[in-house]
Amino acid sequence: MLFMTIAAKSLSSVSTGAVRVAVLGGKRVIRLARAINHRREMMYLAELDERGLKDIGLVRTDIAGALATSWLDDPTAVLAARSQARSGVAAVRREHAQRHAETAPNTAVKPAPFTVARCA
Repeated sequence: MLFMTIAAKSLSSVSTGAVRVAVLGGKRVIRLARAINHRREMMYLAELDERGLKDIGLVRTDIAGALATSWLDDPTAVLAARSQARSGVAAVRREHAQRHAETAPNTAVKPAPFTVARCA
């Protein structure tokens, strides 16, 4: 009876361990497949010109840097982080320029009034 209890407990722990290994292995396979799929999509981004990349907040070096990551890592996460960082910097610059424009004295030159000369 004691042997049956020990055998049952050890087999249940083996099956739990096997399930855990299978789940972890499955997650890694899914992660690898997702990373490969996103790399394929990044090739479409690499075909865009500089204007198209600028519209989505990227530059060519962002794509090259994202593709330089490991095959196991998702390159789109790198692109999202770079784009977000760049948009944060742009927002700070806009805010600074707006504050500077509000405090700067108005030194704009007024245009001379337009007059029409009549010829006799």
